[in-house]
Amino acid sequence: MKGNFWRWILVAGFIGFLLAGPGTAQDKSPIVIGAVQPQTGPVSIDGMSVVSGIKIATERINAEGGVLGRPIQVVIEDGKGDPVESVNAVEKLIRRDKVPAIIGCWASSATLAAMPIVKRNQVPLLVETSTAPMITDQKNEWVFRFTSHNDIDGALMEQYLVPKLGFKKAAYLAVNNDWGRSMAAAVGKIMEKTGGKVLFVEYASAAETNYTPMLTRIKASEADTLFITTSIQSVAMILKQFRELGMKMNVFVTSAIPAEKVIDIAGKEASDGVYFFNRYVAYAPPRGKEEENKKLVEAYQKIYPGKAPDMYVAFGYDALYIMADAIKRAGEPSASKIREALETTDFFGLTGRVKFDANHHSQPRVSISQVKNGSPQIVYQLKD
Repeated sequence: MKGNFWRWILVAGFIGFLLAGPGTAQDKSPIVIGAVQPQTGPVSIDGMSVVSGIKIATERINAEGGVLGRPIQVVIEDGKGDPVESVNAVEKLIRRDKVPAIIGCWASSATLAAMPIVKRNQVPLLVETSTAPMITDQKNEWVFRFTSHNDIDGALMEQYLVPKLGFKKAAYLAVNNDWGRSMAAAVGKIMEKTGGKVLFVEYASAAETNYTPMLTRIKASEADTLFITTSIQSVAMILKQFRELGMKMNVFVTSAIPAEKVIDIAGKEASDGVYFFNRYVAYAPPRGKEEENKKLVEAYQKIYPGKAPDMYVAFGYDALYIMADAIKRAGEPSASKIREALETTDFFGLTGRVKFDANHHSQPRVSISQVKNGSPQIVYQLKD
């Protein structure tokens, strides 16, 4: 599937919606929502998964009659996971498309850069994947997040990393951005608090492909565990190079990087025994959401036969449903009314219960899994 296709307007089900219902097309003009996702660049595989989730939700919502009797239409811009590109994309959506709400911007650095823009223009931003604490700690009244907060993730892992998994001395390999730096800091604090220690952190650019020098230094250290915070593609490369160097220590991948996709890219052997911190996993949906999860899996497999939707698909899917729910309760698709409705959200989705706190954060359900015989299996459920 080409990113340029989804860069334009997702009108899934729109024509069918207009033909099926009574009245005129003018009576059913679409409610336009904006989205900013990396569709090109080093993290495009992740961004396109979010887009797939948005697409599937768009089709379902429109097939069920839309919102307020009108179809949903999503304009998606390519933010490339880059702060400058994402700011440009947000400004374009606000000025050109006059959207009353935006979903985005995948990367924490990109989302942080876009936040002053949505505040100045008074357009709500629903954050689907960015985990840096500063996003909600700033208390921007126009920004709402329903994915993880790195510090909260760290607190949830506190009773597991050292006490149950036995990690004592760790090295850390992280992407050099707000996400990687804040996650490394959060893990370092909880390791120290529970009797372990992060010995040192190696930072790499998002475009790095040769991790051997960093891994060689880690191999020569006293570390018994390697924490990794970076994109799917980078995790896969690190695991391959880790195995090539004959390294044997524990490996823990943070931030809900989808184990299934890493296994597909890195291979079963390179991924064996690796621990993953999860949010949504297709094989273990929230209780009561089994049927909806089954429908998501079926819809996704029509696009990608034989593949299961990952965390990014589920968060894109839930993001559009959360926005649709807010618009419905607002009674009109205006930015101020949508923002007010988001304040009182109480939504149960595939990623868990969504209720925003005073800082506009809602923590999803999370777990820890380990790859065994080529498949991830949940070993601890941290938050249901």
